[in-house]
Amino acid sequence: MTQSLEADLALLHVVGGAARIAPPPGTLAQLAPRRCARGRSDDALLLSLAIRAARPAAPSHLDHLAGLAAEVFFGTPGSVTSALREAAAIVNDQLVDANRSGDPASHHEGHWIGAVLRDNDLYLAQCGSGQAILIRPGSVIRLRSAEAAEKPLGLSLTPHVRYHHVEVRPNDLLILTTAENEVWSEATLSGLATLDLDQAMERLVAACDQDMTGLMARLVHAGSAGLQPTFSADVQAQKPAAPAPRRRTPPRGQEILARVKTIAGRAGYQALRGLSTLLARVAPGWQEPLRPDALSQRMLALTALVVPIIVVSLAALVYFQKGRREQYQAFLDQAIHSAALAQTRPSAEEARPDWEAALRWIDQAEAYRTSEESQALREQVQSALDELNRVVRLDFRPIVSGGFGSDAEITALAASATDVYVLDARNQIIRHAWGAPERGFEIDATFACLGSGERFDPMGTPVDLVIQKEPGALGAEGVVAIDADGTLLYCAPDREPALAQLSPPDVGWGRIQAIDVYGDDLFVLDPMTNAVWIYRASGGFFSGTPELFFVEEVRSLKGAIDLALAQDELVILYADGRLDRCRRIPGGSSEGGGRIRVECDPDPRFQDDRPGHEPSSQIPGAVAAEMTYSPPPEPSLFFLDVLSNSVFHYSMRLVYQAQYLPREPFPTEVTAMTLGPPNDLYLAAGSYVYHARPR
Repeated sequence: MTQSLEADLALLHVVGGAARIAPPPGTLAQLAPRRCARGRSDDALLLSLAIRAARPAAPSHLDHLAGLAAEVFFGTPGSVTSALREAAAIVNDQLVDANRSGDPASHHEGHWIGAVLRDNDLYLAQCGSGQAILIRPGSVIRLRSAEAAEKPLGLSLTPHVRYHHVEVRPNDLLILTTAENEVWSEATLSGLATLDLDQAMERLVAACDQDMTGLMARLVHAGSAGLQPTFSADVQAQKPAAPAPRRRTPPRGQEILARVKTIAGRAGYQALRGLSTLLARVAPGWQEPLRPDALSQRMLALTALVVPIIVVSLAALVYFQKGRREQYQAFLDQAIHSAALAQTRPSAEEARPDWEAALRWIDQAEAYRTSEESQALREQVQSALDELNRVVRLDFRPIVSGGFGSDAEITALAASATDVYVLDARNQIIRHAWGAPERGFEIDATFACLGSGERFDPMGTPVDLVIQKEPGALGAEGVVAIDADGTLLYCAPDREPALAQLSPPDVGWGRIQAIDVYGDDLFVLDPMTNAVWIYRASGGFFSGTPELFFVEEVRSLKGAIDLALAQDELVILYADGRLDRCRRIPGGSSEGGGRIRVECDPDPRFQDDRPGHEPSSQIPGAVAAEMTYSPPPEPSLFFLDVLSNSVFHYSMRLVYQAQYLPREPFPTEVTAMTLGPPNDLYLAAGSYVYHARPR
């Protein structure tokens, strides 16, 4: 269940092996302002920025760039990814402009690490060198990208951003820094898990052998802390004591009132005199200016207060009626100019920077107002960029108009040609909707399964569910759900549910993460025991002694979050976006003794034939949280990216095919995905399940 967390902060500024009291330049921690873009109100931004150049950048310049990035982030609507990308882009634009001067001394390379905390989700973005370190008792997780470190800001028109996403817990300790190398050892970092911020800061400074900046955050329950920097006791002690102010005897009440009246009287006199003179000049009936000295002190004081309010109100009225309109038109003209320039470029790829600039200008224009002209231009620009990026925008529609319960927390989906099964983990319910995308779906009120009124005491919260084809365990096509301890629940329409327990392996269960069914075999991923187990079906029920998939060379499954069976190939997805692809091959020779061996791709890489994209071990610019296999006639893999609320589509050779985005943004984060035959894509967001059919 989602927890709302906050960050208690300490700023990290080390020079010459000692902590500095001055805040580190380019480091920022900011909550969402009162007026922010849609989707940003629950975000807290943490940012560390460094510029490496022959001539060091002024601290004020770094602070300016960090503030600019925060302003753009909170002003960008939509997903966390897009807002972080825009924040990086504005810093990149500033550095690119500075580097165009041609002076080698002013050549800047920007290194940027940003984090966004929303509830218990932590989103990270890296440009250039930088790292995030997440520390828990018994665990140190370093989140960094060598590929991003080689591509700092300021060197190309488009920033290269590497994203990470992790779920955080109360008392997790997070360190953000733009340091190039591993500053602290595993032993030093692991010892910080149970220390308070002051003690942890002392340890970090003592173990630091280089100058560096950054920040450290202890994540706590909402209401327990604010985003206010704190310093260690030693650092506080370095601050020179301020001289004690001279004490003055406060004036008595009557003296204070007299002073206020005197000041207000003078101000009111001047204001009223100026106003009456002005009226005498513009109004024929005012031949003699009003004599302010004929008015009481109280009237003069009131006039001194009212006149400035009138002036400010008039100025604000003029600005809102004229100034905002002029600002809007200026930005829109820039967007029109950039779009026109893009259409004159000799190739589509050369036009990309102009299209991207046009989109940024439109965003700034629509911060003032939205018009039919700006929307039409946005559609043109977005369409051009989508074609370049092979982005397909789909019309996702809810399959059930009222959703699956106002407080539903949908964590898993499974679908067949006519049925969709929905796991609501918050309310411990598995629901069934029947129908077809063309004619609509209805919730099956008679479906007997988890949460339907029957008791399934041994069953914990399900972690995954999959379709079991007919005849299955219940004589009909249905669904199989599993909890973290291996309890199975079989459900099918118009059938009584059945509960069963998988025989635990000899080493016991760690924690079951995901399952998949291929033929009559159930594959169970348990990364805590470093195993994928295979159970055979007997009479439709998965039972018997499990068989280990990796029979010889055991692979490290640390961080594995999902698996899929693609015909005879096992595909495993890891939290950092990597894949494992393995096949079991029966031994065919007498020497082999009929033993099964497993062959795995030594280095599976995502391929992309778009200009500027190189093979990568992760999906560039995405954090894949879930994976689904689509069978022939066009076998492929679909990945749910939780940062952009989109789905990436790759062929079985891991060649990029498309990115599917909703034409209208989802109201909340996407939490689950599945595919249904022949080519139906289902996504869960909030209490709704949405459907679209990729082209």
